[in-house]
Amino acid sequence: MPSPLVIPIFIPHSGCPHQCAFCNQNAITRETESLPDSARMAAVIRQYLKYKGTRSRVELGFFGGNFLGLDARHIKRLMANAQPFLDSGVIQGIRFSTRPDTVTEKTLDLVRSYPVCLVELGAQSMNDQVLDRVNRGHTSDDTFRAMGLLEKKGLGAGVQVMVGLPGDTRAGMVRTADILAGLKPQTARIYPVLVLKKTLLAQWYKHGKYQPLALDQAVEISADMFRIFTREGVAVIRMGLQTSGAHDPTVIAGPGHPAFGHLVLSHLLYRQAVKKIQGIADDRTQRKVRLCVHPRVASRLRGDKNSNLRRLKAVFPHLDFEIQTDPAMGSDQLDVKCPA
Repeated sequence: MPSPLVIPIFIPHSGCPHQCAFCNQNAITRETESLPDSARMAAVIRQYLKYKGTRSRVELGFFGGNFLGLDARHIKRLMANAQPFLDSGVIQGIRFSTRPDTVTEKTLDLVRSYPVCLVELGAQSMNDQVLDRVNRGHTSDDTFRAMGLLEKKGLGAGVQVMVGLPGDTRAGMVRTADILAGLKPQTARIYPVLVLKKTLLAQWYKHGKYQPLALDQAVEISADMFRIFTREGVAVIRMGLQTSGAHDPTVIAGPGHPAFGHLVLSHLLYRQAVKKIQGIADDRTQRKVRLCVHPRVASRLRGDKNSNLRRLKAVFPHLDFEIQTDPAMGSDQLDVKCPA
């Protein structure tokens, strides 16, 4: 089934009890208004509907804040703003992001009359020491409880995780992915930690108390997490922040890249290629190796600026590589052939 068109309505920091050490939602969302009025919401919806194309489903998403942490009157007002588009059938579903500790029977009752299809939990980590260090204000138990309650209510769940939080380790991040994937959410988002202006993390970085991951480290760990989620049938719907451009003035440091997700998927293909090539690498009479993929995957296999081909040549210096495309192949397939 094709992915729906998700129309984002940003509510930066709204409903948040405090600011986490890493967070500056105004910078990420580029929105200054915390709660849009009905005219603003309608304008955003109409603008995004121009990009619907052939997609049959449209959903409205409230992001950038803590949706279920809003006052009840604000939740009702935002839903009321969306109601005309729901009544007309233009929008078929609603999703939102929220903190795990705000998912309760009471808050879910506020939205039960609306077609809520996905609740994205800002889990970030399942390590309580890491959560405490970044002033997250909730624990891993809150995430377990929220996931159980959403399942009980028959609501779809998504999870958001962060790569490179202060005090976290590669093993800890992989463990977070393992735990969350085992809870069977529908979706996952993987965000590398960036040092943003006007955050506590920026102060720690300035005083040498925090060092962000290098880009290659963040890509490798995200690849591990992506593999864990997808292995359990969890759709990874985003990797990297939209504000990841190398020259973004709000980003002080960190593994930012405008195509972070592409780098992760490219790295996974590189790993797959190495594993398959190793079976023929000991044959020193073999010189040419053909890597076969679907045409849509060719650029991913090459890597950013042909980085994967250079890396493969460094690992297997006696081999020469070429890429062949085959539209009959699946988008996740990679074949290695040795032409005579």
